Amino acid sequence: MNTYSYDNLQVREVFHIEFLRAFTKKIRPSFYTLKGGVNMRLFFGSVRYSEDMDMDVNTVSVSVLRDTVMKIIVSASFQNELKVFGIEKILPPDMTKAKQTQTTQRFKIHLITHQGEDLFTKVEFSRRQPSGNAIVESVSEKVLHYYRISPLIISHYDAISAITQKINALVNRRMVQARDIFDLYILSTQISSKVNITPVTAKAASENIFSVSFHQFRDTVLNYLSEEDRLTYDNSGLWDEIKLNVNELICVNHKK
Repeated sequence: MNTYSYDNLQVREVFHIEFLRAFTKKIRPSFYTLKGGVNMRLFFGSVRYSEDMDMDVNTVSVSVLRDTVMKIIVSASFQNELKVFGIEKILPPDMTKAKQTQTTQRFKIHLITHQGEDLFTKVEFSRRQPSGNAIVESVSEKVLHYYRISPLIISHYDAISAITQKINALVNRRMVQARDIFDLYILSTQISSKVNITPVTAKAASENIFSVSFHQFRDTVLNYLSEEDRLTYDNSGLWDEIKLNVNELICVNHKK
C-alpha cells in the first residue's frame, strides 16, 4: 500500500490521473483529447499544478458521456483505489444543476481527504472544433513514478497545438491570465518547428504579455506551484525575464 502523503495540489492531480485511467478504459482515445494545464503537467514538464481538468470530446453522445463519467466517480472500486492517496470520499456533482449541453459538459466534484478537507475540482468536456493535433502517448514517467502508479497511455494535444491554444487564450480571454504566459514559457523550448501566428495576433499577444504585473503572477500562479518552486519563481526580476522570453517566442514565430 502507498504510504506517502500528498499536499492538496497533488491529491487533485492523482485524482485526475486515475480518472483518466478509468475513462480511457471506457472511451476510445480517438474520441477525446486532453488539453490545458493537466496536459502541460502530464506531458510537458510543467511545474504548475491544475485545480481542474479539460478535454475535447467527439462522437460520444451527451448521455453516454454523462453516464460514463458518473459511473466512474461513484464506483466503489474507484473510490477505494484513491484512499491510499489521501482521498477518503468523492462527492459526485449535482446533475440537476450541472451544465450538460451539446457543446459543454461540466462535472464539479469534491474530494474529501482523510483530514476532512474539501478539495474542489472540475472535469469539463467541450465539443467544439478540434484545436490542434492529437497524439496518443504515455504520461510522463517522472509524474507517475512520484505517485508510485503504473504507466498510462492517453490522447492529448501536442506541443505546437498547446502553444497555439495558449496564444489564443492570451489574446482572447476577457482578462489576461498570468498562467497563459507562464505556460508558454514552459513550452517555449519544446517545439522543433515554427508556430503560425498572424501579425495581428502577435501584436495583441505582445501587448497582453507586458500588461501582467508580478503581483498578478504571484497571486494567481505561485499557489499552484510546489513549495520549492514557489521560492524559485517568487522573484519580480525572473517574471520580467519570463515575459521577455515569451515575447521573443511570439516575435520569432509570427507571419511576416
